[in-house]
Amino acid sequence: MTTLLPAIPRRRLPLLAPALVTTPALAQSAAQPAPQQGDYHWRVMRNGAHIGSHDVSFSRRGEDLLALSEVVVTPRVLGVVVYRFEHRYTEVTRGGRFLSVTSRQNRNGRIVEVQAEATPRGVAIHGTEGERTLRADAVPLSWWEPQRFGGAAPIFGTTTGQLMDLRWTREPIAGGGTRWRCAGEVDAVLDFAADGRWTAYQVLGDDGSTVIYERA
Repeated sequence: MTTLLPAIPRRRLPLLAPALVTTPALAQSAAQPAPQQGDYHWRVMRNGAHIGSHDVSFSRRGEDLLALSEVVVTPRVLGVVVYRFEHRYTEVTRGGRFLSVTSRQNRNGRIVEVQAEATPRGVAIHGTEGERTLRADAVPLSWWEPQRFGGAAPIFGTTTGQLMDLRWTREPIAGGGTRWRCAGEVDAVLDFAADGRWTAYQVLGDDGSTVIYERA
């Protein structure tokens, strides 16, 4: 999320938005409630400076639920944009079941695209980094979907199409909510209200600084 510019290209920063083979240690823990519908609008902050935004919007198409995630990170020095990161992806689910995701990432002009679709043989991945088939229960990491955390499902990265190695811990917070801590390829902390709604997020950058989401 040294100076602002060198820390931005970190692999972890693209995961501001959206993932893994999680360890099964927490699979037996109590299930997190499914999040309530409602859009999310975040300001992306680093060292007290506003460097971007992350918006997640939901819409219906018949029985399908579409989640559109858009991350834009454009830190500035003396008013001049010194780095540009954009990540846009659309995930389609039906009754909570993953159907497909389409992702496009622009990192300073380098474009990476990934498409994934659930098929009878597994999740078919097509993208800039090649093609592969993942196991049928694989899902993308969508930070607003806590029921996927803690080993509940193997999760793949929406910018790579590859499974990720993440470790999870879970703890209760005030008001009946839950705090998830993620370690491994991404070091992040996420809070959810008792109804499963995403309420806070922070992630560690390469230089050790912390990127924090604030409600817009």
